[in-house]
Amino acid sequence: MFSNPSLGTSPSAEADWRFIVQSTPDSCKAIVAQTVADNRHLLADHFYAYMMGHPQASVFLDHEAVHTRLHGSMMRWFNEIFQHPLQDENAVVAHQRLVGEVHARIQVPVHLVARGARLIKLDLSAALAPQFDDLGLFEKSVSYVGQLIDLAMELMSASYERNSQRSAREDEAYRLYSVGQNIAVERERQRAVLMEWGQEVMFSLHRSTGNDALPSLGKSEFGLWFHHKAAGIFDRDPEVAEISAIIDRVDHTLLPMLRAPSMEIRPRDVLIQDLQSELKTLQFHLSSLFERHQEAENGRDTLTRLLTRRFLPAVMNREMQVAQTRKSSFALLLLDLDHFKRVNDEYGHDVGDMVLQQAANLLMNCVRNGDFIFRYGGEELLVLLVEVNKEAALRLAENIRHRFESSAFNIGQGRVTHVTASIGVALYSGHPDHQHLIKQADDAMYEAKNKGRNQVVNAAFEPDAGALIPAKK
Repeated sequence: MFSNPSLGTSPSAEADWRFIVQSTPDSCKAIVAQTVADNRHLLADHFYAYMMGHPQASVFLDHEAVHTRLHGSMMRWFNEIFQHPLQDENAVVAHQRLVGEVHARIQVPVHLVARGARLIKLDLSAALAPQFDDLGLFEKSVSYVGQLIDLAMELMSASYERNSQRSAREDEAYRLYSVGQNIAVERERQRAVLMEWGQEVMFSLHRSTGNDALPSLGKSEFGLWFHHKAAGIFDRDPEVAEISAIIDRVDHTLLPMLRAPSMEIRPRDVLIQDLQSELKTLQFHLSSLFERHQEAENGRDTLTRLLTRRFLPAVMNREMQVAQTRKSSFALLLLDLDHFKRVNDEYGHDVGDMVLQQAANLLMNCVRNGDFIFRYGGEELLVLLVEVNKEAALRLAENIRHRFESSAFNIGQGRVTHVTASIGVALYSGHPDHQHLIKQADDAMYEAKNKGRNQVVNAAFEPDAGALIPAKK
């Protein structure tokens, strides 16, 4: 056994990896590498069989994905971890972090990956035992295997946590953005239904001849919206608790007193004034709540008014879930405006901005209300087409290309210019990582540019890479 003298002084993961490797005899590393090479197929088979035996893993694994897409990735991972001699610890460490990032996007539970890692250590220990006559070398080899796998899991877990937190923030931002789309309309709607409830209470009081029921605020249209939607959307805002307390006081204190046959405790006109005061305070808190969340409008690109790419992961993850649930598909269209630098150089960046704004409007007029359009970066625009097949996606992409080609873009002072677009198309095929689909669309778009621009290219199939565990189709 050995200890790393750098532990406790915040060593880099690369230094830790290098130390583990350098502290293990070459004979042990060579035997481990050969044993892995000889058994990697069986190790991968056992790993996935074991994982699929876990009830929770059935959400992420299916036999087809394992045998056609993931098996090779797992075997390459074995070779990388136990390579001898070590080629580049920086690359090895970087790849473990990438795997953790992919697992975070797929939302694979960390404990399932740790479960598989535990099995790998047991299997490799059993495979190594017959290779050694010297118990000391065997123990060093087992320690070497265990430490490298543990360090790989540590790197994956840290990357997983970091990217999961980022994803959660993006999901939260998109949630607020979704509310912000109609926040002004929603604010007026809720003000109106709250006023209607107040008028209904007053009407009930005036027509009452006895102990008649008064409408509950908590069960009104406003109350249902607040408890089932607003409380979830605005759950971290202090106004939520204030509004909830007002609803409780109105329903459990003021209304029962107003319903009472006698006004011995407080006169009815005083109780009505108290009710109106509570409603006025509720309106104040409601206005504060909506005004704060109008900042969600920042989710739009200020120039084009399209979605910003910060919401792309949240939208794509949701569409992947919808596609799996509804047994449908969706497609990405990644557009790059051809020779756009020439527009900026010849006419100036103000004109370039005008062209981008018109390009965004052109796209919005080409797609349906349920589709999404993002400003992906610079002059690149990305369209997510929901519930389409390959033929429909390509047909729409060609229509967009033709619209760009045949349109005259106004550049001021009565002048126009013409801009074409190169478009890459990628259809969702069940791959659990949204970055894989973006890369396919990006590669297809660059192929369109390399072929001469002003054309549509459909993405070629690409094998899986990165993740050790896929999402279930």
